[in-house]
Amino acid sequence: MVTRRTVLKAGLGGTVLLALGGTAALLIGRDPVRDREQVLRAVIPAFLDGALPHDEPQRSAAVTAALNDTLTALNGLTPATQHELAQLFALLAIAPLRRVLAGVPVDWSKASVAEVSEFLRSWRTHRLGLLQGGYHGLHELVTGPWYAQPAHWEAIDYPGPP
Repeated sequence: MVTRRTVLKAGLGGTVLLALGGTAALLIGRDPVRDREQVLRAVIPAFLDGALPHDEPQRSAAVTAALNDTLTALNGLTPATQHELAQLFALLAIAPLRRVLAGVPVDWSKASVAEVSEFLRSWRTHRLGLLQGGYHGLHELVTGPWYAQPAHWEAIDYPGPP
């Protein structure tokens, strides 16, 4: 005899399987390099908003330099960490998931610093530790290489090593 509970369980199980299958289908065939650069080009100006030059050509050059430094740091991480970050970048690069996870309705290249900053703030203070961990991972990945450069020490009043 089929009970209501059995039907509900089967429906819920089917929904979960469809959601997982749909997500897996979206992730298959992704270009991890493009995903990562697309997301990083959006979050770097948000994380470094007060530290970047105001002049547009200088700002663009600084973002590109920060991106290159961030990619160098990323390549130095363990393969497992690189894989986890690749998954995060892929999820954030897929339009429907970007809207749901980050609350950013437009493509990363069109997102304003304010929109990206709001997304980062929401993850920093989110009740789910997984999203907080995603924020902290991105934050360290971007700000670590930036402030490792001696040219940026003055901005944080760091006199340099003794």
